[in-house]
Amino acid sequence: MMKDKKGHLIGDYQDHRILDYEQMNDRLDHLKICIEQKEIGRTTFDYPIRHFTFGNGPYHAILTAGTHAVELITNCFLIQFMEYLEANPEVIDPSVYTLHFIPILNPEGTIVLTSAIRTVIPRETTPFWEELFCIQYYMNAKVEDDYVLNMKDQDTKLQMWMFRYATPDCIDKKHEKLKKSIQKIIQEQDLPKGVMAQWSSNGVGIDLNANVWHPRYEKEMISRKPVYHELRLNQISMISPGPIGCPYRPSKFQLEPENGAILNLYQTLIQKEKVIGSFIYHACGNLIYYLDEKNEKIKRENGKDYTEYNESVAITYQKYTSYKILSNHKETTMDYVLKKKLPGTILIELGNIRATPLSQFVDSIDCVYTNIMNDNKKAIIETLKTMKLQYEKSQKN
Repeated sequence: MMKDKKGHLIGDYQDHRILDYEQMNDRLDHLKICIEQKEIGRTTFDYPIRHFTFGNGPYHAILTAGTHAVELITNCFLIQFMEYLEANPEVIDPSVYTLHFIPILNPEGTIVLTSAIRTVIPRETTPFWEELFCIQYYMNAKVEDDYVLNMKDQDTKLQMWMFRYATPDCIDKKHEKLKKSIQKIIQEQDLPKGVMAQWSSNGVGIDLNANVWHPRYEKEMISRKPVYHELRLNQISMISPGPIGCPYRPSKFQLEPENGAILNLYQTLIQKEKVIGSFIYHACGNLIYYLDEKNEKIKRENGKDYTEYNESVAITYQKYTSYKILSNHKETTMDYVLKKKLPGTILIELGNIRATPLSQFVDSIDCVYTNIMNDNKKAIIETLKTMKLQYEKSQKN
């Protein structure tokens, strides 16, 4: 590994890459050009889902991060992009565009996840050691993938064992209600040690992306038949409240407040404004998903087919990231619901090496972190132009 004279790995950053929930909010509090609006909603445990806008132009776009808390790179990227606009407001014409940022869609999960991370990577950790911990996590996860495939291993995973001391006690006492909820879920579901470092769900153990009407594994939910995750999380059921997969709270479906809030934002803006598209950030895979309406046979009220619109947006984004484009979908996700609702919506998976939450912060392997931060900034700026052109074209037809 290359080091500078201070013993830090050489990389494109000045300070720590990993932000915890409090640091995210502190960074957001210091924004001046990205203006905070009224929160779009509040979570079960009364955390605000913060909403910021940049610009005041007639063409609106929505950017969201952190649906899955474990995909921490998405929050950090979107906040850094907002800070980039603060320093370089001229890169997007504020008289043409209005950007809506939801940088922490899942505050509860983000508190759980980052509290766990801080037990291993405290704030005062130097960037060199931060990088080293992330590499160790990534390599442990790769080893576990091989064990699962070759030996069908369901024991506690190496990368989770790194966080075996991350119990609910590591959650600050100011989050007492959330802390008790996580403690109850871990005990009732007999979840393995270190599981908080895998937390995708919100504070009641519901996966927001799975929280849709007629979800995946609906029959198993009703019959309470366990369905286990694949690869490195194969000892965790996806139909029980916990870190991954569970679509709703027993015993019947209800929309989680986070999803109600984001759906309302989309619907309100679409009714009132010229909304040209949205960027939904996940991790990982270096992938771009768009909605192929011809393939899906979607019947819109106005009879229009937006496949060309969606594909053009995806192709533009690809030009600046080299991410692979896919048009296949899971109809049982909230992302699919949003893509159906708004033409020009794409889902972006950040990072070409797997093992959330830490592998996407690695830079000494393929410059993963640097490429995520740099390439996706440029991609947003240029893709907005394509969204605008396609929107105008759709209005003429």
